[in-house]
Amino acid sequence: MKVLTLNNETFEKESLKLISKLEVKPDLVVGIVKGGSYVLEAIKKHPTINDGLFELITLQRQSTKIKQRYLKPFLSVLPYRILNKLRILESKQVTSKISKINLKQLQNIVLKFEIENTKAKSIKNILIVDDAIDTGKTMFIVKNNLKQKFPESKIEIAVLTWTIDSSIVKPDYYLYKNTLLRFPWSNDYKQQ
Repeated sequence: MKVLTLNNETFEKESLKLISKLEVKPDLVVGIVKGGSYVLEAIKKHPTINDGLFELITLQRQSTKIKQRYLKPFLSVLPYRILNKLRILESKQVTSKISKINLKQLQNIVLKFEIENTKAKSIKNILIVDDAIDTGKTMFIVKNNLKQKFPESKIEIAVLTWTIDSSIVKPDYYLYKNTLLRFPWSNDYKQQ
């Protein structure tokens, strides 16, 4: 597995490249906070997407908040070669947990969407965007909730990287597979 670092400029280019792969224009684009919000903002600039509806969903793991608070200062002093090894090690640990994910439990998580019911009837194609799919738990929860709210709609997923191909959800569109991306908002990103 390899690790690539995207700066702000390359991230925006990659986001637009991802959206150019779409086969159907979405009526609604849902970004998953935090990484998905950046992807959502970047794709709003795409000429075929900018007139649709957009929504952000927050569903952040507790471990992410802990990493941001305690690990970020420590990670900022390490060289990328060590940070890359740590990322690969973490990905291997996450991969081993996929088979233990309880899908029934995830189906019971309910999200609140801000889309008005009057607009909901006109939504036929939904695109969920995020920076990455690892285990797929977050994407599973969001997609499951969207299926319940929009049962007649086609729901597709686009991510910049699909890091673990045994994830419980498979993206419809992605640029990288089995690749870890470091983004400008990542805890271990260094200004260049």
